[in-house]
Amino acid sequence: MSQSAFAIETRNLRKVFGDKVAVSNLTLSVERGEVFGFLGPNGAGKTTSVKMLLNLVFPSGGEGYLFGQPLNDPSIRSRVGFLPEHFRFHDWLRGDEFLQLHADLYRLPRLQARRRIGELLELVGLTAHASKKLREYSKGMLQRIGLAQALLNQPELVILDEPTSGLDPVGRRLVRDIIRDLRQRGVAVFINSHLLSEVEITCDRVAFIKHGEVIRVSLL
Repeated sequence: MSQSAFAIETRNLRKVFGDKVAVSNLTLSVERGEVFGFLGPNGAGKTTSVKMLLNLVFPSGGEGYLFGQPLNDPSIRSRVGFLPEHFRFHDWLRGDEFLQLHADLYRLPRLQARRRIGELLELVGLTAHASKKLREYSKGMLQRIGLAQALLNQPELVILDEPTSGLDPVGRRLVRDIIRDLRQRGVAVFINSHLLSEVEITCDRVAFIKHGEVIRVSLL
């Protein structure tokens, strides 16, 4: 296992779709245990950048590494948790069934999975709703069950795409508390957002991206 100091490291990462440059020159690094904000307007290349980090989109050029391993190395997938902005969950499943499905995908032993699912439902405030089908969940509840899914495998890096979208103030506070706990446990958190206020409250550093290129990285 790589002992790289960085959870994420990219150099001149680039993605072109036809004649459109979605990401022109992404160069950044995220340390282990750091909460890192990725901020920019819609269309700035944030989502494409996240997809490249997750190996869902192949770069057109440049280099990228998670924990010192190339982005296309399948061995790092089990060390990453991800909450997408536009999720399409299996709405015919109950909350606990949904989490069990993902636990099975991670090949967690059943006893361990049941214990972990119980802990996470309590963490995100959904214990009382575990037996409800996801179609009965509000958008905020879906956001919270999605966050639980992202934490199932006890990842070393959590990538959150607009994690407070659709949440009320209590829900946003809950997410911030979870992120702080992850930081204390040495987990790196990469937050893709367009909300400066949330990033200022939560993150250690922030990268500002415009036209597919990081224009500034600042301490908060």
